[in-house]
Amino acid sequence: MYNLYLKKKNKLVFAKEKPFKTEEELEKYLMNEKGIISDIFILKRQVKAGRDIPDMIGVDRDNNIVIIENKNVQVNEDILPQILRYAIWAETTPDSIKAMWLEEKNKPEDIEIDWDNINIKVLVFAPSIKLTVPRLLKKINYNVELIEVKRFELENSEIILMNRFEEEPDVKIKTTRGLEIYDKEFYKQYRNNKSVDLFFKVADDIEKITKNNKWNLEKKFNKCYVGFKSGFFNLFGVHWVGTRSFELFLKLKESQFSKIKKICPYDITYDKRWKQATIRYDSNVKIKNLEKVFKLVYSFFMDK
Repeated sequence: MYNLYLKKKNKLVFAKEKPFKTEEELEKYLMNEKGIISDIFILKRQVKAGRDIPDMIGVDRDNNIVIIENKNVQVNEDILPQILRYAIWAETTPDSIKAMWLEEKNKPEDIEIDWDNINIKVLVFAPSIKLTVPRLLKKINYNVELIEVKRFELENSEIILMNRFEEEPDVKIKTTRGLEIYDKEFYKQYRNNKSVDLFFKVADDIEKITKNNKWNLEKKFNKCYVGFKSGFFNLFGVHWVGTRSFELFLKLKESQFSKIKKICPYDITYDKRWKQATIRYDSNVKIKNLEKVFKLVYSFFMDK
């Protein structure tokens, strides 16, 4: 058990750790809490994958098959063979996952999957992870993220601490899959060139608003979108819809949408699947006119 002390009105306040009782409780929390795995479209839960049963299988906008494993105990080296089996199963039987996708009646329109060039990603969530695990994980040439999740209770509130283990640099040079650089040249391979230039201009205009308001947000480009993040959480951003069009997205609870809609000067809709509001971008949309909207989204996040 961990102790967490917060400084409140010049006093240290003790927050008691409130562990998740079961893996199922952790899974429900991850599904319900906007921002943690909201960029992943979950296809199935508890699917038999060879000798294993992953907790969740999904896809994302970066052309990844995503396998999620939740643990309610400390993760040690025993997770490594399990991760390998998951990744090899997904890599060697993509048709099984493709069938899940084709059977899905409510497929999101903004995900385009190239099944001939699919990537594999494994996420492991646990209350604690032994330090030897990320070190040994470097020997596995798959995209794996290890994330510690701890929950604390303070008065009538909950505090969630999350820690993503970053890969330590190697002294020796090793041959491994390089990280893709998502710049204009990358996007122009797949998208309309004029649309790419406009996409980056919109991202820059949003970034100006974040900097003018002194919000400590990271602008991060991915294969199909750019997000403005605080730690693990995307607050808002821009994502592609096809090769020429894109939308602005705002991460919200459905209960918050009505407040946003009242102040938004453009047509805006809510997508329950991704827990976000979207504004289709066209020549009439001016980013500077959306500053109040971004401010409200930011305040929702800070209140949370």
